[in-house]
Amino acid sequence: MTTAEKIWIEDAKTIANSPINWEKLKGKTIWITGANGYVPQYIVHGLLKRNDLYQDGIRVIAMCRNRERAYHRFLRYRERDDFELFLQDVRMPVQYNGNVDYIIHGASPSGAADRYRDPVATFDANVIGCENMLNLAERKGAEFLLLSSIDIYGSVPNCGRFSEDCAGVLNHLNIHNVYACAKQAAETLCACYSDKNIRCTIVRPSQILAGGIALDDGRLHIDFISQMLKGNEIMLKGDGSPRRTFLYITDAVTGILTVLLEGRTGEAYNLCSEACEASVLEMAQTMASCVRDRIINISFNMETRKKDPAVMQAVAVVCGCSDKIRSLGWKPEVPLNEACRRMMAYYGMEV
Repeated sequence: MTTAEKIWIEDAKTIANSPINWEKLKGKTIWITGANGYVPQYIVHGLLKRNDLYQDGIRVIAMCRNRERAYHRFLRYRERDDFELFLQDVRMPVQYNGNVDYIIHGASPSGAADRYRDPVATFDANVIGCENMLNLAERKGAEFLLLSSIDIYGSVPNCGRFSEDCAGVLNHLNIHNVYACAKQAAETLCACYSDKNIRCTIVRPSQILAGGIALDDGRLHIDFISQMLKGNEIMLKGDGSPRRTFLYITDAVTGILTVLLEGRTGEAYNLCSEACEASVLEMAQTMASCVRDRIINISFNMETRKKDPAVMQAVAVVCGCSDKIRSLGWKPEVPLNEACRRMMAYYGMEV
């Protein structure tokens, strides 16, 4: 067994043993869109591991667009009675004859590179895909959860940590905001369907740490890992002062399931851990300190701050407040250094 396999199996067990209300999921069918994706795949792993450990009879439908990737990712599940692979682009209307109790809509190009490579696909997967799945929820009488993003807040002057009622500023004509604007539109769709008595809840995750993302994805922590795998240096794009909240994948998935089961319809919940808040520089230092076999130097490329549009437009502070989701009984368990260590080990680093 590889280190990567060992880590994700351990994470699946952690999710399966989390203190959510599993009674509500016994014998139920859960449809997960974008199941090939970074976060949704762990929802699949955790739910099926729950069946392995406790025979809860949860049925998982994993909706994926890429057949080859899905066959590879879920090879070990394909002969299981509690797993179904549904191969279709979420942007197309969905026809399904079976029963569905819960839908988690996670289909979206989420990496920075993917968002800008095809912004139309990014918008459509989030908005048209959301509408297609809400229509399915309406037909099946299913409960619906949207995986949104803390990016929807945009720039919120003098707000401190973002609570769910903060309203920021997003330039909707700037292509670099396509992901955030699409998530905002999808949230509005959820509000509309909630008004039609479809039970809809929303989670707004902060940056989630785990293995399973392509090393050219473009996300901050993956960029750091990619650089450390190639050499002994992390080069920051600027002075490292922007602050972010981070969250390990097991805490993220248990938070998602908590909101699915306990959240109030038509409402959004930040999914974050204030204890895992760090500046870009502090995050680099934390990750560098986890490396055992060599010294990682941290340097600064100040020219990037002047020339790279994505860096120039980065919001200084994107830190959420978790009070609302904690009121549902959820709390994060994994500290930042342990989250970094597990994520880095997944990619074969000596930590």
